Amino acid sequence: MQCAKRDELSTRAIEVLGKLNRLTAEQIDCLKANDEKRLMELDKNLETAFGEKERAFGALRQHTEEHGC
Repeated sequence: MQCAKRDELSTRAIEVLGKLNRLTAEQIDCLKANDEKRLMELDKNLETAFGEKERAFGALRQHTEEHGC
């Protein structure tokens, strides 16, 4: 059985991955529509979201190492 903290960290990682997926899909749509302005806005958001992903995965790894769950 997983602990509540691990569940919380896993949920956060899943949410961030979903965000990355949505932003990437929006960028694809912008490329198809030749919407350079929106594409650049999304690119900044994608960079921020990637940082969130790195932090979420880091917290999950750290929890696993410290607690073994």
